[in-house]
Amino acid sequence: MWFETALPSWINPHVAYALAGLTIYTSICHALRFRRIEKLQQKYGFGTPARPSLGGMTDQEAYETQTEIAEAEFPALFEKGLQLALFRTYGIPSISKLLVQTAQLSTSENVAKRYADTAVIITEIYSNAPSGERGIEAFARLNYLHGHYIKQGRISNDDMLYTLALFMNHPCEWINKYEWRQMTDMEVCAVATFHKSMGEALDIHFDVLPSSKLGWADGLQFYRELDAWAKKYEEKHMLPSKDNYDTAIKTRDLLFSTVPAFTHGLIGQVISAVMDDRLREAIMFEPAHSATHSLLSLFMSARRFFLRHLALPRFNFQRNKSLSKETSPEGRRWITIWSTTPHYVKPSLWNRFGPSGIYQLLIGGPRPGDKGMCPEGYLRSNVGPRAFEGKGKDMFEREKQRIIKTRTGGCPFVALK
Repeated sequence: MWFETALPSWINPHVAYALAGLTIYTSICHALRFRRIEKLQQKYGFGTPARPSLGGMTDQEAYETQTEIAEAEFPALFEKGLQLALFRTYGIPSISKLLVQTAQLSTSENVAKRYADTAVIITEIYSNAPSGERGIEAFARLNYLHGHYIKQGRISNDDMLYTLALFMNHPCEWINKYEWRQMTDMEVCAVATFHKSMGEALDIHFDVLPSSKLGWADGLQFYRELDAWAKKYEEKHMLPSKDNYDTAIKTRDLLFSTVPAFTHGLIGQVISAVMDDRLREAIMFEPAHSATHSLLSLFMSARRFFLRHLALPRFNFQRNKSLSKETSPEGRRWITIWSTTPHYVKPSLWNRFGPSGIYQLLIGGPRPGDKGMCPEGYLRSNVGPRAFEGKGKDMFEREKQRIIKTRTGGCPFVALK
C-alpha cells in the first residue's frame, strides 16, 4: 500500500497504523468532549448579546443544566460529592446528636434503610423538573420528616442551611478538583440556582447571608455568599464529638458490609484520605498514610487524563439513572442502581442471580428480595424511618399545595428594588 511504501524503512508499518489510529481516535474524543456543554450554552444563550449575563436564569434552565452535569458530564463525582456532603454533616455535633438520639444513622439496624430512604428522596428531588409532581411530592415528604424535629427545636435553620450549602458546593468542588475539565460559570450558576429554589421548597431562610435583603444578581453571587458562610460555620461548629464518631463509624461499617473483609483496611484508608483534617478530626478518624494520599492522587490524575483524551462522552443510553421508569399498580418505584444494601430493589431474576446478586451471596450480604429489603418498592408519600410510615398525610398534602404555588420553575433571584 502507498502508506507503507511512503514510510521510512526503520518504522514498523503496524506501529504506524496503530499510532495513526490512536491519533484519529483522540482527535474524535477531543472534538466530541465539549459538545454537550456547547449545546447547552447555545440553547440558553448566556454570554450572547441577547443574554449577556447569567442573571435571570430560571429554575427550569438550572435543572436542565444540572441534569446534564449529574447524568452525563460528571455523573460519578457529582454523585460522590452528594454522598460526601451528607457524610460531612456528621462532623457537626448538633446534627450528629439528633441522629444518635433518634438512632437513625447511629445503629446498624437503621443505617442501611435510612441511607436508602435518603438516596430515594434526594434522587427524586434532583432528577425531576421543579414544577413536576414527583419532585414536589419528594419535597413534601422531606418537609414532614424534618418538620417533626423542627417543631421540637431539634433542627435549626442554620443546620438546614449548612446542609443545603454542602449539597450545593461539594459536587462542584469535587468536579473542579478531580474531573476532566472545570465547571463553567453557567454550570455553577445552575447548581446554585437549583439549590436556592430547593432551599425555598424546604422553607429554609437565608437571612444570615449578606444580600438576603437586597437580593442576588444571579446564582454565582448566591453561590459565593452561601459557600463562604458555610465555611465560616464549619470553623465555629465542626468540633470533635463522640456523637460524630458514632454516626460516621456506622456509615463506614455500612460500606464495609458491601466488600470483602480483606479490603476493609484499604477502604478505611481511602475514606480518611478523601477528608480534610477538620472533618477527619471532628469525627475522630485516624489519618491516612501518606502513601494512600499519593495513590489516590495518582489514580484520580490517571482517570482525568483518560476521560479527557481517550474516552468518548456518554451517549444518552448511558445516562446515570438510578430509579425505575416503571411503577407498580400502587404507584411504587424501585431503585435500579445501588451501592450498599439493595433496599427498594425489585427482586427480578437478573437482580437476584446476576453479577450483583451472586457477589452479594459470596460476601454474605443481602440480595434484592431478601427479608427487610422492601422489594415491593417505595411510595414518595411514605418514604422514611419505620416510625413515620403511614403518617403525615395531612402535612404532606399541605406542603404539596404550598410548593406547587411557589416552585414554578421561574427565576428565584428577583432582586428587590
